[in-house]
Amino acid sequence: MSGGAAGVQAPQVSQAEMLVAEMKGMADCFARMTNSCYSKCIANVREEKLSVGEMSCVDRCVSKYIDVHTKVGLELQNVQLSQAAPEALDS
Repeated sequence: MSGGAAGVQAPQVSQAEMLVAEMKGMADCFARMTNSCYSKCIANVREEKLSVGEMSCVDRCVSKYIDVHTKVGLELQNVQLSQAAPEALDS
């Protein structure tokens, strides 16, 4: 630690920066989900409406994608909290 206050290692992140990062993450998730589910579930675009099978496939695909995104996000938060806890005890 050079030139800074003792015990301060992580840079401070404003709430606005956190919200922007979260929005970027959600936009990326949405783009990936759209591409993935479209390629898996929609074989052709001959009709203006999705068939029942396509709707069911898209529903399942989107649900799984969101579930995984949520679980990964929670796991990352848990890792960050477990890493921050020892640092808090050191100060």
